[in-house]
Amino acid sequence: MQQIYKSENLQSKIENVLVRPVREDDAADLYAIISQPEVSRTLVYTPSIELGDTLDWIKQHDKNNYRLVAEVDGRAVGSITMGAVQNPRRKHTGELGLMVHADYWNRRVGTALMAGLMNIADNWLNLQRIELSVFAENTAAIHLYENFGFEKECVMRDNVFGDGRFQDELLMARLRGFEGLEISEQPAAEKPPRKAQKADIDKLKIRALHPDDVDDLYHLWSHPQVGRTTMQLPSQEWWWSQERIEKRPPGYHRLVADLDGRAVGMIGMGVSQNPRMAHTAHLGMMVSPGYWGLGIGSRLMAAILDLADNWLNLRRVELEVNVDNPPALHLYEKFGFEIEGRKRFHVYGDGRWTDSYLMARLK
Repeated sequence: MQQIYKSENLQSKIENVLVRPVREDDAADLYAIISQPEVSRTLVYTPSIELGDTLDWIKQHDKNNYRLVAEVDGRAVGSITMGAVQNPRRKHTGELGLMVHADYWNRRVGTALMAGLMNIADNWLNLQRIELSVFAENTAAIHLYENFGFEKECVMRDNVFGDGRFQDELLMARLRGFEGLEISEQPAAEKPPRKAQKADIDKLKIRALHPDDVDDLYHLWSHPQVGRTTMQLPSQEWWWSQERIEKRPPGYHRLVADLDGRAVGMIGMGVSQNPRMAHTAHLGMMVSPGYWGLGIGSRLMAAILDLADNWLNLRRVELEVNVDNPPALHLYEKFGFEIEGRKRFHVYGDGRWTDSYLMARLK
């Protein structure tokens, strides 16, 4: 795709901006942008980034990433990327990032890039939710995004460290195609039959995940009622469960709730591998529906937060919870998590759309 973006507002500032896909020979130009101190302060990279890092990024050919550059007089002066979310329950979503050479700020290069990518998102991919994060103090970028219909949804406190301090980020999103659709606000009416009593929980152990837990976790991940309250799918097959256990991502910590040798719950916490966000982690939890309401979630949360506080020294732990899951919301609030915002039309599943609260606990 090659698109010439023209505007009568450019006049003598910029006559023509060529918006096109990224090429390997753009590496030097893009590195010149990302290594500028003015630009690096607006991104989540470190000033120590090298030219080889930029070239490696360009060579990462992923059919689910869409990358455009703005070319002026044969030079790449800005870039924009959008990753299509691969979780099938969030396939309506894209995640966006933008940078522009400081010499071309306020010259509508960002507008040209945004217009080019929104064309891809709307007219070729039919994405309904586009989201991005931006530093709360970057008013120029926020204004640009608002011009394209993005709205502020969440304030992510102390999300990034840089320039000698912790900084808040805003999560912004633009929606389309949801007119007339309702958001689920109430939990499922069906109550799962209980398989244990509170007295049984005295025998509960919290331990590290073991490969032999694969059968128990398969039944957890594929349970429809677990799927409704998490991001899982009831169609998950056994082999995928085994693969998820064997291929643990870097910085990911997993604990299970063991009752009489059976894993009846699990909690996972992934520490960010971005060095400027190494103080943050994202967690997710699930408990077998037959064991809901017995305090297993509290035991898992206490154990993972002990790890976060007393072993990893994390400053920020965050999570997402469906707005139609009040028991989980209450549990997280009990452990000091606060709502930072609401992600609209965040996930689809069990025949309904639901928003998610972004919650975080700061130490």
